[in-house]
Amino acid sequence: MLFRFNPNTISTDSLMLLGFTEKQAQSIDAYRLKGGRYHRVGDFGNSYVVGKDIFNRLKDYIDIPLLDINAADSAAFDALPGIGAYYAAKMVSQREALGGWYCCKEQLLDIWNFGEERYEGLQDLVFVKPEDAAKGKFDIWTASEDEMKAHPYIRSWKIAHNIVLYRNSTPQSEHTLDHLVSAGILTPDSATALSKIQ
Repeated sequence: MLFRFNPNTISTDSLMLLGFTEKQAQSIDAYRLKGGRYHRVGDFGNSYVVGKDIFNRLKDYIDIPLLDINAADSAAFDALPGIGAYYAAKMVSQREALGGWYCCKEQLLDIWNFGEERYEGLQDLVFVKPEDAAKGKFDIWTASEDEMKAHPYIRSWKIAHNIVLYRNSTPQSEHTLDHLVSAGILTPDSATALSKIQ
C-alpha cells in the first residue's frame, strides 16, 4: 500500500502499512522522539532503518513541507539544520523589525553574521508565500522619516533625513536607489538590501 506521507509525523501503524516491520517503525519513531528530523527526502533514505529498496519504492511519496518563514516560530526555525536557538531568535526578531513580514527568503542573509554557508544549508527548506511577500514591501519614497529610521535596512536618523531631503528636492524620475548611492546617501550594500523590499 502506497500513499503520501511526511516521515516526521507519520504514525508507526502507517509506517507498517508502507511495508516497514514493527521494529523498523519503532526505530524511526524513537529517532524522532530524540529530536531527530528528516529535512529532505534523501535524509529519510540515509536512515540506517530504511533500506535502499524500500526507499526507492517510497521516495516519490515522501512529502516534507517547506517552512513558511513568515509563519514560523523560534522552535520551527531552531529545527532547521545549522540554526540553533540563537539564530532562531534572530530570525524571529529580524522579521519583527521588518514589520512582521519577510519579502523573500534571501533576507535571512541580512541577519548579522548569518552567512552564505548557513543560508545555503537551508534555502531549499524555506519559502515565502507570494501574497505575504507584498506585505513586507517598504517604500522609502513615501515612508516617513520616523518609519525609515526605525527600519533595519536604514536605522539612521541622518540617512532617513537625507532621503526625505533628496526626494523633496529632486524630480520623481531620479527617485531610485542608484541615485541615492550616487548622491552619497546610501552605501551600495544598503541599496542592495533595500532593493529586496521595494
